[in-house]
Amino acid sequence: MAEGIATPELTASDARAAQEVLLEQERMLRYEHFGSTEALKLGNVVASLALDFGEGVSITITRESDGVRMFQWVADDKDERNLLFAEGKRASARKAGHAGPWAQLEAAKAGDMSRVWENVPTEVPACGAFPIRVGDEWVATIAVSGYMEGLDHEIILRALEQVLGVTAPRWDAAVM
Repeated sequence: MAEGIATPELTASDARAAQEVLLEQERMLRYEHFGSTEALKLGNVVASLALDFGEGVSITITRESDGVRMFQWVADDKDERNLLFAEGKRASARKAGHAGPWAQLEAAKAGDMSRVWENVPTEVPACGAFPIRVGDEWVATIAVSGYMEGLDHEIILRALEQVLGVTAPRWDAAVM
């Protein structure tokens, strides 16, 4: 386990329930079209919401067809380390095929969290990366870094809900 990373206590049952909610979030929070205009709007909504959270974040939105950064913003209280963690969250999400914490939830289901954080910062299986899909196609990834205790995921959800005009379910489990 990487130093300084405390893994939340997750039962296999809690992890399964969280994955079901995550799948529903991914199903509900989809675009009909996603391009640079939509990336700008979504990124700006996250940055605006960060003011309500009382602490800054770093935000990246990456187009998956070519790896181009469509949007990037770093609050004054964040730095390159946050961008590195955001990219690690994106890499973990892409590898798992789902939002950032999927691999963490898989490990909890298996009852072995010992290797979850071994590839940090290259892969960060934590809240804060979410697939942007048009239909079933994963076209971009939004990644946020700067908060703890799942709040990176929460700010992404709130922004997507605001932009898309839907309300997604939440999980009760402690997911990082």
